[in-house]
Parts: sequence; C-alpha cells; structure tokens
Amino acid sequence: MPTVKVQNTELSYEPSDVITFSEGLIGLSGLRRMVLVGQSSIEPFLWLASLDVQGMAFLVVEPRSLFPDYNARITEEGNDFLLLALVKLETEWANTTVNLRAPLIVNPTTKRGAQVVLSDSNYSLAERLPSQLLAA
Repeated sequence: MPTVKVQNTELSYEPSDVITFSEGLIGLSGLRRMVLVGQSSIEPFLWLASLDVQGMAFLVVEPRSLFPDYNARITEEGNDFLLLALVKLETEWANTTVNLRAPLIVNPTTKRGAQVVLSDSNYSLAERLPSQLLAA
C-alpha cells in the first residue's frame, strides 16, 4: 500500500483514492494529483496530500462539521460530492482560519476535484475557528 509523508508521519492510502484536480488548486496549478488521508489525532480534520510535490499537504475539513449553517450553494450533478475547506494553520491555534469562500469539491465516484470561488457570497477567506474548537 502506498504512503505519503505528512509532518514526518507516513500515512497509507489506496491507489484508487487518488483525486485529480485537472486545473490544480488556485495559485498552485501544478498540484493535480492529491489524496485525502486521515489521522485520528487531528479529527475532524484531514490531510489533502500532494502526489506531485513530495511533502506538500494541506489541512482540510468538511466545513459543515464546524459551521453547521454553511451553505455553499454549489450545483454538482446529483449533489453527491464531498465538500472541503482549506485550513490555514497558525502557530497560535486561536488564530487558525478556514477558507469558506473557495471550497474544494470532490466527486467521490470519479475522483475528480476542483476548487471553486463563491464570488457572490459573504463567506470569508479566513473564517476563525468556532469557539468550541478553540476551547479543546
């Protein structure tokens, strides 16, 4: 089983779990092959690790797990997609933010992903973590 190294930890994944972002991520067009890997110590967060650039990984979260009222209003055929938000880690946990304005959508069947910008929304690029998470 292949692995990716994230924060000095080898995390396993299935080859069938590779997600293709045909346009890459915003500002990182060369990152096209990624894999979602979990680590029990950071739940509900996941790592979105690049297979194109060794050692590059992003912390992501399903935004509704932290912001239950989050409604990205994304239309995807069948509405059967995984919605993720990028997390910007800060040295001081209380300053960590979540990008709700430009979520990632992943079709779990085709393993195709894209980052979309919600241009007509009031969601922030840097939404503070909910207070209950900061107390943890």
